[in-house]
Amino acid sequence: MIKKTILALAVCSVGAVHAQEPTIRIGVIGPFTGQSSADMGESIRGGARVFLEEVNRLGGVLGHKIELVEKDDQAKADVGVQQATDLISKDKVVAAVGFANIGVASKAAPLFQQAKIPLVVSAAAGGEITKQPNLPLGKENYIFRVAGRDWLQTQAMFKDLVDRRKITEIAVLHDETLYGTSGRDNALTEMKSRNLKPLVVESFKIGDQDMTAQLGRARAAGAKAIALYGLAAEDAMVAKSLAKMGWKVPLVGTWTMSQASFADLAGPAGDGARTAVTFIEDDWRGARHDFAVAYRRVNKVDRIPSGVAAAQTYDALRLVYLAMYQCNCTDGDRIRSALENLQYSVRSTVVTRYDQPFSAADHEAISGNMVVMGEIRGHKLTYAYKEDENSSLIMRNKQ
Repeated sequence: MIKKTILALAVCSVGAVHAQEPTIRIGVIGPFTGQSSADMGESIRGGARVFLEEVNRLGGVLGHKIELVEKDDQAKADVGVQQATDLISKDKVVAAVGFANIGVASKAAPLFQQAKIPLVVSAAAGGEITKQPNLPLGKENYIFRVAGRDWLQTQAMFKDLVDRRKITEIAVLHDETLYGTSGRDNALTEMKSRNLKPLVVESFKIGDQDMTAQLGRARAAGAKAIALYGLAAEDAMVAKSLAKMGWKVPLVGTWTMSQASFADLAGPAGDGARTAVTFIEDDWRGARHDFAVAYRRVNKVDRIPSGVAAAQTYDALRLVYLAMYQCNCTDGDRIRSALENLQYSVRSTVVTRYDQPFSAADHEAISGNMVVMGEIRGHKLTYAYKEDENSSLIMRNKQ
């Protein structure tokens, strides 16, 4: 079949919508409130609203407008489970996107699997959620992900520290959530593959304000860089603790450090921190610039709290939309099958182009070549390396 672009698909549905016809409901779930997670949740919702405005302006899909059913999981697993239950049982969604916290997603995702409703995780990067270890062999899998998972971020972080900056004396800091401990394990595995050992491994709790004790032990051990796995608020406290100690050492972390709250809370102490991301806003050109402009307009804000969460959610919804168009249906099983066998190249997306992003055996859309290093400079996320900025208009296909 000759491949077409998603733009052509949207145009095909123009004029086919009738106001009296019911909407197609898609769930959007994330921590719109919640300690250390609201930036991610707000951006999941904001990116979804950009998609909604664009698609419904073009006529919706299958002769119907799309309706987003938004649910706040508050970054709490029990709340996430209840909200997922409501999306499935009460709201009758045909698919869902979202989740920012792997601890919440891992508890709620099985509900979508049992209901045979496709879920595309668009921010939670931890764990192997699409693998579903308890899924019987040959059983259809309804859990997908459009996010640069932790393992890919860890590889980018150590490529930056070891390969590019030639630093091998590294301390690992992490929070005590499932996200933080999973990141720690990834770091230890990556270092082992490089014949390296962390000088120290230290942890902290959500809500901690002072990490000078942990960092003091890292400095005493001779660490020359910090690999950090935490949420934005606590990441900022690590940066401020380093500044308080007067210890200038490279700080490299996961995508959570790209969130606006990190820069807000860290202030000047955050400058120079580096973070592994799939999205950096472009000031002048291309799809990333256009998306950022649309985000601010649709959501009536001055900035995107988490560009990564917003962009990945937008892309996740574009893929769901395309799957519905391809199968000409809203049936969960057929949407799942279409996602696994997409016959169109998707170009009206933000993180990258998607050419067969999923298969029956692989439900992860993001590969390592789509993850780049960002750096906080003057309260803003920028490219850490000029070559990444120069190639930012090149949409990288999945490896």
